[in-house]
Amino acid sequence: MEIIRKDLAYTEDRAALEVVLSPALGNVSLEDALLYDIETTGLNPKASQLYLLGVLLFHKENSEFIQYFAESVRDEEEILEQFFQLCQTRKVLISFNGEGFDNRFIEAMAKSYGKLPLHLNLKQLDLFKLIRKRKKFYGLESCSLKSCERFLGIYREDRCSGGELISVYREYLQNKDSKKKNSLLLHNREDIQNLPDLFSFLAYENIFQGNIKFQTAEFLESEEIKNIKYHHQTKNPLETAHLELESSLQIKKLELEEEQKSRTAKKLCLQYYLPSPVPVPLTLAPKNYLLEIKDKFLFLTVPLYQGELCYFFKDYKDYEFIPSEDHVVHKSLASMYPKEMREKAKASTAYQKMKASFLPVFQEGEKVFKKTYQDKNCFIPFKENTFESINPVEYLLSFLKIHF
Repeated sequence: MEIIRKDLAYTEDRAALEVVLSPALGNVSLEDALLYDIETTGLNPKASQLYLLGVLLFHKENSEFIQYFAESVRDEEEILEQFFQLCQTRKVLISFNGEGFDNRFIEAMAKSYGKLPLHLNLKQLDLFKLIRKRKKFYGLESCSLKSCERFLGIYREDRCSGGELISVYREYLQNKDSKKKNSLLLHNREDIQNLPDLFSFLAYENIFQGNIKFQTAEFLESEEIKNIKYHHQTKNPLETAHLELESSLQIKKLELEEEQKSRTAKKLCLQYYLPSPVPVPLTLAPKNYLLEIKDKFLFLTVPLYQGELCYFFKDYKDYEFIPSEDHVVHKSLASMYPKEMREKAKASTAYQKMKASFLPVFQEGEKVFKKTYQDKNCFIPFKENTFESINPVEYLLSFLKIHF
């Protein structure tokens, strides 16, 4: 077995690393963390070999990268022993898909040699699991390590996959070609050394865990629809006339759509402050909403509904519906109306109408308004002090739960 060691300077502020990791690690320091990744000749531990294990250790002044490379199949047990010795000095095991593959492979190897799987005694932080559950939020087609690295703007020197390197290792065992060995070591080295960069995904995770602070709520006036025609710029008069006609038709269409929607003349922008800056700005626009995240700030813009909505009484059997007046009255007051003017209320007709400015909400509550009984979109009357009665952080979390 060959052991390759390399001291690394911190590429970013160590304190910043600890801040972004603290929600996941709690009170555990970086010195208590062990990052690791393995390379094997297959997925089945009963028919495959562990040939390379890389770890990253944090120290006060720097970090240390170590690789344990099997020069022959007989080195596998010694690699395990070295790894378990390190595990006994640490409290947290950090990996990328370690819980899905690496941990299980090491556990099976340990049992085959009659050893205790000491790595399972450590607290686990699998970055892959954290990222995968937010896949839609990040807009990732794949949650592979390389896809996550590209999201952060990290591009590798290594161009091989772990599967492609299996044959490279087998060839190395035959001819001891140093170029092949360097390819094997490079792949594992970049797997490990890029993991700290992936810690920055935890800055987004702070949002989903509610580790943020609400700052302000501001009104935004919607742009006038007529301004759409000025978005087209051209020097050709015929093309200009065509575009203005096209824009005019588009404006009329939008005006009709807006009238049907009872207009959303105002929008509300909620601003939040994050404990750690996000590595990549995100702009997401699910439906009519806008979510913008940049540096340490998050902005959620929601349209306020201006118009008439209905509050549906849950105890509808206690009401009678007056079709001619389009509302219900309680049974105790129903005698005020002739029998021919009233009928038993149904769940869909036991409503009280209200004209107001409404804020969309993302979970059913006791006092929500809707357009129709079947409508899944819920609203509450909006006032300037609305966010004194509802928690703005919980409001954001309910939005995220529905859309991501």
